Amino acid sequence: MAEWHSVGERSFPPNRNPFGNHFFGYITRNLTLPDGRAATYYGLDIPPCVHVVAIDPDETVYLIQQHRPNVMRIGETVVPVALELPGGFATPHKPHSESAQAELNQELSLRAEKLVHIGTLWPSVGVSNEQDHIFLGTDLSPIHVDGQLEETEQSLQIVTGNFGQIYDEMRRGNQPVSAQTLAALSLAATRL
Repeated sequence: MAEWHSVGERSFPPNRNPFGNHFFGYITRNLTLPDGRAATYYGLDIPPCVHVVAIDPDETVYLIQQHRPNVMRIGETVVPVALELPGGFATPHKPHSESAQAELNQELSLRAEKLVHIGTLWPSVGVSNEQDHIFLGTDLSPIHVDGQLEETEQSLQIVTGNFGQIYDEMRRGNQPVSAQTLAALSLAATRL
């Protein structure tokens, strides 16, 4: 396969981008294609993320539902509810496993005694550089968590059910489901 070469880029990191978005930034990349032509690609600069497939020995899996405005089409007025794994942005300069445990604690009020990295996903390679680090959390125990949810998590609800049944429901597409969730559950299924 012929190589493409970067000849420069312009980056707007989170907190310093033209839209004031503090979750992710924007990148413009100028490239030289194999045939010598110049091309410009645009994308989102997203910090590393973590997601946890939290599961009990009886194959009860724990997920979250929350409103996701970005799923709405232009002109729609009702914000859809999506089904997802607990997760979020990794904390810079800390092991991803610490961030995964923190997300599990915050969103599900659970602690995983065993937290194993089972894979890394690039969920939208045509749009962003996002990397999602997927963990399998087992030996779960409830914990008490003080504190408020972030503004984007105000509608968060916990959903539990049999791993196989929930996975089948997700594949039917009756409710928005993140690509990371489906792919992560597929990774976890190879471990169960």
